[in-house]
Amino acid sequence: MESRSPKGSYTLPLLVLLAIGGSVFAMHYGASCMLWPTTWGRNSGTSVLPAFIGFAFTGLALPFLGYFAVNKGGGPLFTLASKVGPKFAQIFGAFTVLIMGPFFVIPRMSAAAWDAVSKIFNIEGSSFIVLLLFTVGYYAITYWFIYKQTDIVDKVSKILVPLLLLMEVIIIAKCLLFPIGTPVAKMYPDNPLAYGFINGYQTMDLPAALMFAGIILTDIANRVKTKDKSVIFSNLVKAGIIGFLMLALIELGEFFLGASTGSVYGDLDYAKLFATVVLQQFGFIGAMVFNVALVFAAMTTAIGLTAGTAEYFVDASHGKWDYKKIAIVTLVVSTIISVAGLNQIVTWTAPILNMIYPPCIALVLFIVFFPPRFRGAMKGACYASLGWGIVEAVRGYLQLGGVENALQGLYNIVPGANIGFGFVIFFIAGAVIGHFAFKNTPDSPETTMVEAA
Repeated sequence: MESRSPKGSYTLPLLVLLAIGGSVFAMHYGASCMLWPTTWGRNSGTSVLPAFIGFAFTGLALPFLGYFAVNKGGGPLFTLASKVGPKFAQIFGAFTVLIMGPFFVIPRMSAAAWDAVSKIFNIEGSSFIVLLLFTVGYYAITYWFIYKQTDIVDKVSKILVPLLLLMEVIIIAKCLLFPIGTPVAKMYPDNPLAYGFINGYQTMDLPAALMFAGIILTDIANRVKTKDKSVIFSNLVKAGIIGFLMLALIELGEFFLGASTGSVYGDLDYAKLFATVVLQQFGFIGAMVFNVALVFAAMTTAIGLTAGTAEYFVDASHGKWDYKKIAIVTLVVSTIISVAGLNQIVTWTAPILNMIYPPCIALVLFIVFFPPRFRGAMKGACYASLGWGIVEAVRGYLQLGGVENALQGLYNIVPGANIGFGFVIFFIAGAVIGHFAFKNTPDSPETTMVEAA
C-alpha cells in the first residue's frame, strides 16, 4: 500500500491518500454540513462570499488544524485536554465527547436520516415502533462500519464517499448552472463575516476533528508501518488537504446555491429549503436521490463520532474499558435520544455547542503554534474561553425560555460579544494570566499516534 523513497521515507500512493482524504471529507460532511450551508447562503444573499469566508475559519481552517494538533499533541481529545490538566480532561473532555456523541450530535444524525427516509417512503407521522425499528437498524449498520477500528477508513472510502460526492456534485452543478432565483440583500442585521463565523460553530467540525483525527492517524500509521513522526505528518497533510478541499468546494457550492434561492424561497430553512430546491430542479426522482444522500451523509458522521467516543473512553480509562462495548452503549443511548426528533435536538443543542467551541479553539491554537513552555498560558486561555462559553450557553437557554435580551448588559461591555467574538478578550486575558499564574514546565516526552500504534 505504500511506496518508499531512496531516502527511506514512506509516501502513500495517490489513490490511498484520496481514500483517506475522502474519509475525512465524509465524516465531517454529516447532516449539518450538507443542509445548513444552503440556508446560511440564502440568508446572506448578496453578502454570501464574506459569510462563507467567516464560516471557512471555524468550519474548515480550525478543524484542519485540529488534525495537526492531535498529531503534535500525541493523541485525540483526551490526550490534548490532559495537557491543560487532569480535571479539564475529565470534565470538559468527557462533557464534549458526550455532547458530540450519544447525548446530542449522533442522535441528530439518525434523526436527520429518519426525516429523509420518511419522506422517501411517505411514512411521515408513522408509529413510534416504525421509528424505533429504523433507528435500531440505522445504528446496527453504523456499528458494522466501526466495530473493527482498522477497517473504518476502507469501508467509508469504498462505500459512502463515492455515493456522496457523485450525488452532491450533480445536485450543486445543476442548481448553479440553472438557478431558480436570484440573491437578495442579507436577511440578518449581523456583519456577514461574523454571521458565517458563528454559524461555523454549529457544524461542530473542530471538536469532531479532535475525535476523528485519532481514527485517521492510526490508519495512516498502520499503512506506512513506521514510527517516523515526519512521515505520518507528511501523509496527514496530504490527506487532510484532499479531504478539506473536497469539503470546502462542496460547502462553497451550497452557500452559492442557497444565495440563488433568496428571491423564491425566503421562508424555508435547512432540509426543507434544500429538498424543495432539488425537487424543483430534478423532480420526484431527484428528491429521492437527495434524501438517500442525506441518509449516507448523516451516517458517515455517526460512524466517526461513535468510533471517536469509544476511543476517548478507552484512553480515559487507560485501556480498562473495551472499545466495542463502549461503542454499543453509545449507540444504545443514541437510539433512545434520537426518537425525540430532529427539530428538538437541533434547538436544544445549539447553546451547548457555543460553549464547547471556544475552549477547543484555544486548545488547538496553543498545541499547534506554541512551544511547551507556554502550557500555563494554554491552561489559562482554555479555562477563560470555557468560562465565556458557559455565559454563551446560559444566554442561549434563557432566550429559549423566552427571556429577551438575556445578559445584554454584559454583552454591551465585552468587546466583540454582540458579533460573536466575545471569547477573544477572555482568550487573551486568560493566556496572559495563565502564563504567570501556572507553572510553565514542558510536558513529559510526547507519545505520538505513530508511536502508540
